[in-house]
Amino acid sequence: MMKLYPLLLCGLLAACSSQPPAEQAKKPTPDTSSQSPQEITPKGEFAQIDVSRSQQAMDAITSGEGDTINDILKSPNEYAPPVLYLISAIMFDNDYQDQATFWYYAAQLRARSDANKSGDDTAHSAVNQLNQRFGVRIAPYSMSNPQRLQGIVSQVLEWDSEQQRNYDPRWIALQGKDVVTETKVDFAPSNRWLEIDALTRNQFRQGLEQALAKLSQAPAK
Repeated sequence: MMKLYPLLLCGLLAACSSQPPAEQAKKPTPDTSSQSPQEITPKGEFAQIDVSRSQQAMDAITSGEGDTINDILKSPNEYAPPVLYLISAIMFDNDYQDQATFWYYAAQLRARSDANKSGDDTAHSAVNQLNQRFGVRIAPYSMSNPQRLQGIVSQVLEWDSEQQRNYDPRWIALQGKDVVTETKVDFAPSNRWLEIDALTRNQFRQGLEQALAKLSQAPAK
């Protein structure tokens, strides 16, 4: 299993590893800045990837600054997908299940499209890590009502198509193995990002339709 790196994802997973996200929003998180993940120092183009706003937002949420979530939801396009994953889990734990489902799949959609821009295949494992961590309860809930899920994901796809993402999608490159050995980020040029986003939305919709078809064919318990 590949090692996760400190920028964004490592801090997020470490902050949420010991207790439910709702509890994380209430309690300060121990300072882990001196622990081993920080020994990875991105170089060259990797060092130029700015994830500071998203990292600060997650630090604020896990330190108990509840107003941060409302602030993020006013301008969600400013934050990388891991922030939206974290918010979705907190919403679910506080009984806002449908809102949580929306932001979970919005986060997943954006994370997947960012991974699709990366030439480092190992960066894709970051999406799986995030889905596994934050989809433990949301995914089964959403699959329990296929019609509701289809409606929410359709809203996600429509919403995302109308938005302008203002965060740096290269955050995903910080989660791959290249960050250890390379100085140049293997990433699609910015003039292709909108095209890749649109293709990923189509793939996301097709994946949903296939999943719903399988659910409809499953024998009733």
